[in-house]
Amino acid sequence: MVDFRRMIPVLAVIAFLLGSSGTASAQNTPFQCFLNGGVSTPARSEDLTALVGDLVLNCTGGIPTAFGQPIPQVNIQVFLNTSLTSRLLTTSSSGIQWSETLLILDEAAPGKQFPCNSINGVNGVCPGFGNGFGTGNSPPATIAYYGNGTPGQTQAAVAPYTIGCTAGTVGGCPGNNKNVFQGQQTASNSVTFIGVPIDPPGTNGSRVVRITNVRGNANALGVAGANATPTPIVETISPTPASFLPVSNPSQTVAFIQRGLIFGAFASNAALNSTTALSFNLQQCDNSRNAAGQGTTLRIGVLRYTEQFATAFRKRIFTSATGNYITAPTLASQQNNLTSQTSNFTIGTYNTDSGFVSNLGDMATLASGAQTGTPGTTAGFADWGTRVKAVFNNIPNGVTLFVDTDGVWTGTLGATTLGCSNLTNTYTGCLDHFSLTSTQDGAYSPVGSTGTSPNGNHATALTVTNGTATAVWEDLDSDPNTFASVNFGVWVQYTASPGTNSPSLATTTVNGSYAPTSTVTIAANANVPRFADTSTASNIFTVVPCLTTLLFPFVTSQAGFDTGIAISSTSSDPFNTTPQSGTCTLNWYSAAFTGATPTPNIPAGTTWAATVSTMLNNVTGGMTGYMIAVCRFQYAHGFADVTDLGARNFGTGYLALVIPDPTGLVTNGLPTRLATPATCGAANNAAGPLAGCLSTGENLSQ
Repeated sequence: MVDFRRMIPVLAVIAFLLGSSGTASAQNTPFQCFLNGGVSTPARSEDLTALVGDLVLNCTGGIPTAFGQPIPQVNIQVFLNTSLTSRLLTTSSSGIQWSETLLILDEAAPGKQFPCNSINGVNGVCPGFGNGFGTGNSPPATIAYYGNGTPGQTQAAVAPYTIGCTAGTVGGCPGNNKNVFQGQQTASNSVTFIGVPIDPPGTNGSRVVRITNVRGNANALGVAGANATPTPIVETISPTPASFLPVSNPSQTVAFIQRGLIFGAFASNAALNSTTALSFNLQQCDNSRNAAGQGTTLRIGVLRYTEQFATAFRKRIFTSATGNYITAPTLASQQNNLTSQTSNFTIGTYNTDSGFVSNLGDMATLASGAQTGTPGTTAGFADWGTRVKAVFNNIPNGVTLFVDTDGVWTGTLGATTLGCSNLTNTYTGCLDHFSLTSTQDGAYSPVGSTGTSPNGNHATALTVTNGTATAVWEDLDSDPNTFASVNFGVWVQYTASPGTNSPSLATTTVNGSYAPTSTVTIAANANVPRFADTSTASNIFTVVPCLTTLLFPFVTSQAGFDTGIAISSTSSDPFNTTPQSGTCTLNWYSAAFTGATPTPNIPAGTTWAATVSTMLNNVTGGMTGYMIAVCRFQYAHGFADVTDLGARNFGTGYLALVIPDPTGLVTNGLPTRLATPATCGAANNAAGPLAGCLSTGENLSQ
């Protein structure tokens, strides 16, 4: 019989080996990383620098780097399916193009963000050293896994990690690992993070790799058609060596492209909520819109900017408490504490064009140099909030153009409240508040109203250069939970002087878009954000001539008869009327001939005369019909004299009838004619149209 007592030690050894084998198996779980796209944020289709969602790797398993041993380094390259347009912060003498893109390990919180910079690294490469556990907290509580160059302990205290280096050694020492790495632009659609230490976490947790501040040219990809899935921006990660950072599903959607803005010019009314397209006629001789005139207080229309998704309008992080940006008083209190807008990944969506921003404490310097708190040197920091602009073209000489300095959104189109009104300069209760700034691509500089301007002195006159003027407004406060629609009134002033052709005859157009517009579609040390100009021109107003239209109801040059025509410019008078002169266009209508002939210029105080047979000498056999003379001056009067040839046996004359000024829509440069007697119009009768008055034709007079 077997002596089982002798077998006990053997069984114990076998049991120990089996247990050891199980432990070793658990400790050798394959190192693997799973990729997700963070947040697939909406991207504006007009945006050349659309901030996409972060790319986040979550890595588990593997064998942690042993105590004091160098952590394996990986080159991590990311690509977009469009141009990668994150701002370039500097271009070094070595040819490195430092991007604002950052790679951050283990979701480092504010105060624990330690960048690899020129102080402790070479060309953005900083070695890391293991603690044997692959976690951010090593067993000796006094030894930090990540540090800022001053571990805080004596050299003796960190001796187990020194492995031959001394405190302050360039390249780092154990206990001084870095967790923030700056990307280099290496292709038009790609950035690369060089030499990132990736320590497998083993079974003690996970290693998180976050890539942030990636911007892309959304405009280049376009907008999907109606009822189609939105066009995606896709980010792909490619590590080298791949075995040091094995990634599942290396491509992720990080944004969906949607149209961001709808612009329109609309007719004005008291509530600013008109949906009628704007096409306003201004008569050249109407002096009610001079600086002192009553008509100058009447807006001609409104410009409307409407966001197409709730975060298409965005405020910016600002460095002071002035204005109505974000209530935190300083950049420090906004960006480097636990309630930070951007440097803490757990806060959420901030509705700004800034990305991950931290330029204080240990993050004051990156590989690209000092982060000064200005957009051009600070990773993730946008130059401004959302800006919109209006570009007016073909503004007539003699016209002063005004726009409202502020536009607000309270949740109701055109409405204001006690806490949100551009008439009382109260904006504390606005969901969105846009304010006029001096340029489209400069620092925010509010533009005040022009003295004695329309809209209760809450509008400003635009500077016109070669018939063009531009207005730019910046969103100082925006609500991410509403679809804002903001109006800006448009006003004009001019002194009527038809005799000097002022204001000149022209149709003014307007283009509305995001601002600033740019042709820089690649990564550059340029303003962020910037946009493509996708606007189209809309008519806004037309200066039409003041006409005198004369009807000669019967003219003939047939059967031995002829008609003499006389037109006088009677603006020279004893009433101090401004003299006017101009030509007339004679429009002929008959079965034999239909066409037009011009007159020479008819100076004020003179009469022009001619016969029909002379003017229409090319019409074989003559014509019989009527003629309408359109004279480009006021106070024209006409006379016709019908006689037989030589005026020997027959002669009769009549005064030409004056047709009321057309007031309808402009066609071929002239307003259309409305066949409605003036006496029937409600405008001429406070009680409304006259009883029994029918729209039977024109109210003609001599």
